[in-house]
Amino acid sequence: MISSPNTILFLVNPFAGKGKAMLIAKKTIDIIRQNGYETELFEGKNKEDFLNFTTIYEINKIQKIAVFGGDGTMHDIVNALMLKSEWLSKPLMLFPCGTGNAFCHDLDCLSVEKATQRLLNGKEMLVDLAEIKMRENSMWAFNIVGCGLVSHINTLAEKMRYFGPARYNIATIMKIISPPVLKAKISFNGEIFAKDYCFLLACNTRFTGKGMKMAPLAKLNDGLIDFLIVEKTTRLKLLMLFPKIFSGKHLNSPYLRYVQTNHIKIETQYPEIVNIDGEIKGNTSLEIIVHKQKLKVIC
Repeated sequence: MISSPNTILFLVNPFAGKGKAMLIAKKTIDIIRQNGYETELFEGKNKEDFLNFTTIYEINKIQKIAVFGGDGTMHDIVNALMLKSEWLSKPLMLFPCGTGNAFCHDLDCLSVEKATQRLLNGKEMLVDLAEIKMRENSMWAFNIVGCGLVSHINTLAEKMRYFGPARYNIATIMKIISPPVLKAKISFNGEIFAKDYCFLLACNTRFTGKGMKMAPLAKLNDGLIDFLIVEKTTRLKLLMLFPKIFSGKHLNSPYLRYVQTNHIKIETQYPEIVNIDGEIKGNTSLEIIVHKQKLKVIC
């Protein structure tokens, strides 16, 4: 496939943005071409499509990559790049076409107009990635890794897409009424604990879900992941805790421990579902290893 050296590759999930991601991408392409760039458009309808895009295009013809989708789409593309590590030299620009747009929240880029200007004139930065080793598979995360209540909320929310963005709040309330118990042994920073937990959540981004400021101290490029630990507690205490997450005030909660580390182990006797970058991707036990400044993005 022939592309000029100043080509921007558009990777589009047509189902994102309530089905409008392709229309948004095509309008953006018009603007990009008016500014002297060539473009290539790739439509990915599933994980396999995005994992294969690196085999279609000549890397030396691509200057930048524009991603139109949510955090789940970004996850698939990041994992595709890690399979062909030479592609890590190409900076990514994620357009806010998902439901939560956690990564875009962290970069203060929640409009298509702002993302377009950054694609044209933005700076490049290197951000951390987390390598996730699980019982049956391994992958890379750029956003979050969680298990316990947060994973069960995500699973329920995915079944309630007809509620739109409000589904996260509805699913949270429903699951808090009957919260699951996560029996696990966790290891980090030389400490080991074996207890009953409500949830465990490792965050590379400050935001998760729909505007929840889950890890307010997180930085994208510090070589650390922010680990939130909530032990088993009552429904009332959970109901008091969750509303504070939207503002980041939950750090003062006596029910939560917040640590920063570059290596975490979570061991469970039985497999527990794992939320990786907003989707259920595997089961415990797992190991998280942070790789500092691994992915090039446009900000």
